[in-house]
Amino acid sequence: YKNKYIKSEASKIIDTVSKSRENEKYYSNTNDTTEKEYLEFDNFNFKLAIIQELMYDINVLQPEFDIYEFAKEYKGEEIDPALDYFKNLQIPKSLAKEVGSFYMDGGNEVYMNIIPLWDGEDGYFDLNDVSLTELRQFPNLTEATILTDDFDKIKKIFDAAGIKVELL
Repeated sequence: YKNKYIKSEASKIIDTVSKSRENEKYYSNTNDTTEKEYLEFDNFNFKLAIIQELMYDINVLQPEFDIYEFAKEYKGEEIDPALDYFKNLQIPKSLAKEVGSFYMDGGNEVYMNIIPLWDGEDGYFDLNDVSLTELRQFPNLTEATILTDDFDKIKKIFDAAGIKVELL
């Protein structure tokens, strides 16, 4: 019940982001017409791990999304999920070189901004699939610590890309 409630509440956030042009800080990254090339992701949980690194750890992907700040600004309005915000977020290819490593943990800010009271115990954000094509977009990525239920499979893909990977 707790997770359903949290997902329901979080699901109210993005509609306001997409409907309200008053708060441009939530649009500056996704509507940047000067940036023509964006990273491509086949696996959303991998994208979230990259967003964590770029937005919350090294602070080069802006604006930093904060569900609590956003909810305060739009108090009383109907809003859709933060999950949609991250799904629709376009990451410029120019930021790929900034990623040297990433660390997936149940307490990462990106997950807390999607499901604020998530306990990290259910595998919802596990990296159980990733493609070599996705990994090769990050020329400086040398190591990663991941959450997964299928480490042997994922390790083979990381090994093929020459990236050291560890299970959290």
